[in-house]
Amino acid sequence: MSIDLRSVTGKVIDPALKPPGVKKEMRQQGGGDLPVSDSVEITDVASRVKQAAEAMATGAVIDTALVSRVADALQTGTYEINAERIAEKIIELEGQLPGLEAVNGSE
Repeated sequence: MSIDLRSVTGKVIDPALKPPGVKKEMRQQGGGDLPVSDSVEITDVASRVKQAAEAMATGAVIDTALVSRVADALQTGTYEINAERIAEKIIELEGQLPGLEAVNGSE
């Protein structure tokens, strides 16, 4: 029996199929296949999240000098907002999100 998740994920899931990233090695024994072991492949996104977590654990993540300069500029009223650069960065970040190929024209 399939599970219709099109309203949430845009996909229909068949629980009889193996999920992506999970592989089962099979061994012949007594006329049938028996699972030897399960293995999981870590996606590129998960690898990058792990690297970011490790970087955060090993050192200062916050650029205190930059924070101080921005705070001073805000307090004195000299901080300038570049709306075009902000928009470009938002578009760049959206392009990195999974499942947005149709939005980005990559389909």
